[in-house]
Amino acid sequence: TGYVCTHLCQVRCTRNNYDEPVAIRALKRFATERGEVALKPAEKTKYRVAVIGSGPSGLAAAYFLALNGIQVTVYEAKDKAGGMLSIAPAFRLPESVVQADIERIEKLGVKVELSHPITAPPERLLNEGFDAVYIAPGFQRGARLGIEGEEGQGVYQALDFLERASRGERADLGNRILVIGGGNTAMDAARTSIRLTPPLSPPQGGGRVTVVYRRSRREMPATEEEVEELLAEGVLLKELVSPTRIILKEGRVTGLECVRNELGEAGPDGRRKPVSVEGSEFQIEADAIIVAIGQRPDVSFLDRSSISLRKNGTIVVDPQTGLAGADRVYAGGDAVRGPATIVEACADGRRAAEAICHQLGVGFDLPAVQLPVLREEEIVQMKHVRAGKMAQQKGALLPPDQRGGFDLVEATLTEEAALAEAARCMQCSTLCDKCVEVCPNRANYTFAVLPVSLTLPVVSCQEGRLAVSGEQVFTVEQTRQIIHVDDFCNECGNCATFCVHDGKPYLDKPRLFLEESDFKQEDDNAFYVERDERGWSIRRREGGKESRLSVESGVLSLPVLSVAEGSKGSTGGIGFENELLTMAISSDWRVETMELKEEFEGSFSLLGPAEMHVILQAIIRHLSFLPIACTGLKERGVPGQRAERDENR
Repeated sequence: TGYVCTHLCQVRCTRNNYDEPVAIRALKRFATERGEVALKPAEKTKYRVAVIGSGPSGLAAAYFLALNGIQVTVYEAKDKAGGMLSIAPAFRLPESVVQADIERIEKLGVKVELSHPITAPPERLLNEGFDAVYIAPGFQRGARLGIEGEEGQGVYQALDFLERASRGERADLGNRILVIGGGNTAMDAARTSIRLTPPLSPPQGGGRVTVVYRRSRREMPATEEEVEELLAEGVLLKELVSPTRIILKEGRVTGLECVRNELGEAGPDGRRKPVSVEGSEFQIEADAIIVAIGQRPDVSFLDRSSISLRKNGTIVVDPQTGLAGADRVYAGGDAVRGPATIVEACADGRRAAEAICHQLGVGFDLPAVQLPVLREEEIVQMKHVRAGKMAQQKGALLPPDQRGGFDLVEATLTEEAALAEAARCMQCSTLCDKCVEVCPNRANYTFAVLPVSLTLPVVSCQEGRLAVSGEQVFTVEQTRQIIHVDDFCNECGNCATFCVHDGKPYLDKPRLFLEESDFKQEDDNAFYVERDERGWSIRRREGGKESRLSVESGVLSLPVLSVAEGSKGSTGGIGFENELLTMAISSDWRVETMELKEEFEGSFSLLGPAEMHVILQAIIRHLSFLPIACTGLKERGVPGQRAERDENR
């Protein structure tokens, strides 16, 4: 994906709000070429899974299954693995890069069976000893125009044309080529064509290759950068033109009859529909026509299967798991979505792999990614990075007049450029406070916490009595968190618009209420803090139910969550109560006493109380300016906190 993905991640990059996004795709490509990660799959299990199709989705499923100890066999109908990746033009994606990825997957123990089409229903593979099947055949058939002359000599389907070109075969294109379509496949076909045809001499006029598209450039599904490269290489673009007939002479293409369009009302996909203009017919001379108006799935092997298909031939699946109706048969990629991106296909494969592991009772683990931990001085430095503009580093492009062959158009970043580009990253995974910056009412606040890793007890109700029945791990890895003061918020939605994690901070972040009456009206994610002469309390409402965590000690002796290994917590100090139970908790989070108020089924974890404790600490230590409710004290607020913190230092 470091070469050809549509880098949608860059659309959400925070740097868009300052200058240009971090060149994530280019950095992934640099890392792939320069680095190597030793993958350590889990111990091999007894389970076997068959994958139909070796495109991005099938390979992704095989990769994640193999990482978790599943024995995987991939069946590929063609003599080369990779699916659509295997026919991508070398000037965008070299074959060696695709093969290197496939070899990494094979090293995990995955078997790839080439020239092995599946012609029987996939359920039969279950009868042959496989424990699950993942269907990912892709869209390998080109869609037809459905107009006169389409069977003529010199008419090519884009996928067939690109596959032949990838094998070094040269189609008989002549001098004038028309490519019909506006997607990335059409762009690949046009850019490949212009490399296979000689330039026209001036007396002949026109261009060697012309893309014909029924809408305007703005509506083209191809990425803008692909369109720009297409035009830079000398391909012409005829917009708002629809083909009506392929003109043949003695069975050979000589031209294309077209009609001009204007844009009408928007369709279901948001793009305006092309409407033909009466009396606007015209002809374009052509020696060859490449049809790239979409693809169709080849799912003939499902004819006798119980799996359901939509009218367009795509497979119906459970959107959460990819389960395709039949037990233990899953599907994903283009065969489910229709023509989509490589990243979406890979995501389907990963999702199905996780669902298969869960169904087989196998743990699903991903390679650990170590997030950076920023020191205080690095946080200050990062603020400086955010304060100024930094130009995006780009790989050098071959000049258009040097693109006669299939050499890569875009070079990999140099080490110097890659380091400079990586330095533009704002470390949103560790230091993300965009919602704080953009809130006009100052309703969102950042607070710092120590990393937390605790083993918390789980209690259950057994025969009318409470008992510790298990454990649950509670972790906080990000050292900077966000809290939302609901009283200051007018729900303008600014934080949701700019959120780099596609969230809604004014709803998702812990919502602190300063007025008890407002707090009581909420059902979920609501917090209210009080203080009296005995200590602090934080109340929480979830699912319409209220709970309370109380800390008897003062600020200086407030128990901390990150208890050192082997240390013994002090007795008491924390009390918790909800509608089901009350309990006293030691500072190392052991249950000292507990009392049942109402019998319940299932279990109760101290995860919720631990979260409440983190939020309470944040308010006491970092948000001392907030007007906290004080009972039995002279003033409303957090008196003396700055002095106590200074003394504690």
